[in-house]
Amino acid sequence: MLLKKRDMQLIAVTDTKSIREGLSLHDAVKRAIIGGASTVMMSDDTMSEEEYMREAARIKIMCGMYDIPFLVYENVTVAEAVDADGIAVRLKDFNQKEIRRKFGMERSAGVITTSEEEAIEAARQGASFIFFGPMYGGSKRGNKKIEKNAGDLMKLCSTVEIPVVAYGGIADVDLNDLRGTGVCGFGVAGGIFGSDDIAEAAMRLRKLAIDVL
Repeated sequence: MLLKKRDMQLIAVTDTKSIREGLSLHDAVKRAIIGGASTVMMSDDTMSEEEYMREAARIKIMCGMYDIPFLVYENVTVAEAVDADGIAVRLKDFNQKEIRRKFGMERSAGVITTSEEEAIEAARQGASFIFFGPMYGGSKRGNKKIEKNAGDLMKLCSTVEIPVVAYGGIADVDLNDLRGTGVCGFGVAGGIFGSDDIAEAAMRLRKLAIDVL
């Protein structure tokens, strides 16, 4: 399915490294959904391909039970195999022709970007939506800290015609800073899955998102 704006309000990005010991990924995702995640995106670089496929299939089924979209990060093969509702990739890996050949036009193909230039290029190439960030607590490239602000986000949202989802440090700040920017939602990983109470964290963030957007 093509994600609607309401589906983008709170995209919970799985983060197995942050989940507390003793809690399975499946149960953690269920808690995030119960709390208020509007979409789940599967992302993991610790699993084998077989394990990743198995977990993705289970989470896809669970998302269907709760009637929310399921996305896969980067792995087109897994996304196709489990009939995911969409995929998100880095710009360098975005091949619209190949993705559309496998998925058709009715599924979402998002692109994760770290600059306005990348985001504009992703939109030009036919992305369904854009992840833009990191907004807070940005990583460093050389000696330069890569971090966006509300002004950057507002400028991008007014430039491109496709939905923009902000990511990076979202759970640790006052989202009111992003009010009126035109952003359609927020992508959160550790801020949800690293919480002692995943459902409560998701509920709090979803309420904030609804209020701010």
